[in-house]
Amino acid sequence: MELENQTTKQAYIQMLLEILRKKLAILNELMRLTLVQEELMKQEPFNEDEFLKTIDEKEKQLKALTELDTGFEHIYDRVREELTTQKANYYHEITLMQEYISSITDISVKLQATEKRNRSRLEQILLQKRKDIKQSRVNSQMVTKYYKSIANQNDAPSYFYDKKK
Repeated sequence: MELENQTTKQAYIQMLLEILRKKLAILNELMRLTLVQEELMKQEPFNEDEFLKTIDEKEKQLKALTELDTGFEHIYDRVREELTTQKANYYHEITLMQEYISSITDISVKLQATEKRNRSRLEQILLQKRKDIKQSRVNSQMVTKYYKSIANQNDAPSYFYDKKK
C-alpha cells in the first residue's frame, strides 16, 4: 500500500511539473499575442478586426490558464505535506518547480508591463476615434442644416414680381 501511495504522490508531483510547463507555454503565447496587439496599435489605420481576433485568442489562453491554476491548486493540496516533509526525496522536482515558477513570475511581470503600455495606447486610439465620430456627427448636422436652408429658400416667396401683367 505504501508503494502505491508513493507512486501516486510521484505521479501528482509530475502532474504539477507538467501544469507549470503548460502554464509557462501559455504565458509565452499571451506575451506573443500582446506584442502583436502592440504592433497592431502602431499601424495606421488601426486594424480593429485583427485586434479583436487577438483579444479572442487571448481570452481562450486566459481560460486555459485559469483551468491550469485550479488544477495545480487541487493537486498541490494533495502533495503539499509530502513535499514539505520529504524535501530531500524530491529535491530535483522541487528545484524544477522553483525554476518554472521563477520563469512564470518573470514573464508575468513583463506581460503586465506590456499590457499597461498597450492599455494606454488603446485609450489614445479610442479617444481619437471618439473625436472622429463626434466630428463626423457635427459635419453631418452641418450638412443637414445646409440642405434644409437650401430647401427652405425654394419655398420662400420671390421678392421680384413680374410687373408686365
